[in-house]
Amino acid sequence: MIKALVSDFSRVILSPIDNNYAGSLNDLYKKLTAQGNYDFWKYFQVNQNLLTFYKTISKQIDIYIFTTEYIQDHPALQPKIESIFKYIFSSARLGLKKTDPQAYQTIIKGIWLKSKEVLYIDDNPANIDAAKKAGLVAIHYESNDQAIKDISKMLKK
Repeated sequence: MIKALVSDFSRVILSPIDNNYAGSLNDLYKKLTAQGNYDFWKYFQVNQNLLTFYKTISKQIDIYIFTTEYIQDHPALQPKIESIFKYIFSSARLGLKKTDPQAYQTIIKGIWLKSKEVLYIDDNPANIDAAKKAGLVAIHYESNDQAIKDISKMLKK
């Protein structure tokens, strides 16, 4: 039985406004921050449909974020995410890469659950593979419709 969902952040919950931007969102964030004051929402957008779904299921299970660096800490994002997620894990803060199964084992220990009780969602197949190697149930994010359908299916088991 799934007791928690751990979601990737970049390109799942947060995307660039420019659909042609293929680089790292954390790299873009660092570049913009180094330039000084800027309007966060001119460059980034939240996946409101997925956030609404996460908020709905947060009544059933705990929802966490597992992200690479620090973009999630931007003050403009806090009102949109703070009431949904129980905790935000950062691979940079853990000192582990998201492609390392040990990162997922560390998260499991931190939330006091068994690996098979945790559902992980990410857009990067290498991260999905690492989560599966750690024993988590994992879903490859491709679209909101697909992710919501797959998550809902897993929660009914």
